[in-house]
Amino acid sequence: MDVIKPFMGIYSLVDRMKSNSKKCPHISSRLDALQRLVEFVQQKEADQLSEDVIKALKKLNIILESAREVLSKFNEECVMEHMMKSSGYKLEFENLNKSLTDAFVTLSGALHVHQEEKLVEQESMLAEQENKLQELEKKLVKQEKKLVEQENMLAEQENKLQELEKKLVKQEKKLVEQENMLAEQENKLQELEKKLVKQERKLVEQENRLAEQEDIVQRVESKMEYQSTGYYCILQ
Repeated sequence: MDVIKPFMGIYSLVDRMKSNSKKCPHISSRLDALQRLVEFVQQKEADQLSEDVIKALKKLNIILESAREVLSKFNEECVMEHMMKSSGYKLEFENLNKSLTDAFVTLSGALHVHQEEKLVEQESMLAEQENKLQELEKKLVKQEKKLVEQENMLAEQENKLQELEKKLVKQEKKLVEQENMLAEQENKLQELEKKLVKQERKLVEQENRLAEQEDIVQRVESKMEYQSTGYYCILQ
């Protein structure tokens, strides 16, 4: 609802009669106050206004139309001073001034109530937001604690992993040492086996030589015994 437009037509009528009317300054001041109030209200969206404020604006629109008719009729009179002395116009101006004052009070009151309701609503929303913020902060604190715990657990696991890696390195070194020792032992065993083979061969050779020598000795003994027996027979 555009309530500002009626103000412009009324202002032009008031300007033409200001010099001749003692009531016009009061009406003009009422219009100024109402216009500032309406301009403030119309800065808001329609869905942001309460029903009381909308009703007050509709009532003000009717009053402004009535004021325009009164002022137009007053300006159409040919003799201005004579009309100002007319008690009928004085009464109409007084009623108009009163209506504008009532409209200002009604709109101001409705706007004040609306602002208070809006303030209460905003305070409630602010309280809800603060509660939500507190809950979010609590959740954030819990998450931070959990994150710290997880980081500590991760650090412990990393330490354990490092220890296991160190143990693994030691075991690998020990395994390499054992493999080297085993290789040395195998080499020594091979050398011993070679020596044993040589010794066995040498022993076989010695046994063969010993057998040959025993055979020779037996032959010699047999020959000596034969010779000894023959010599004995000759002596007899």
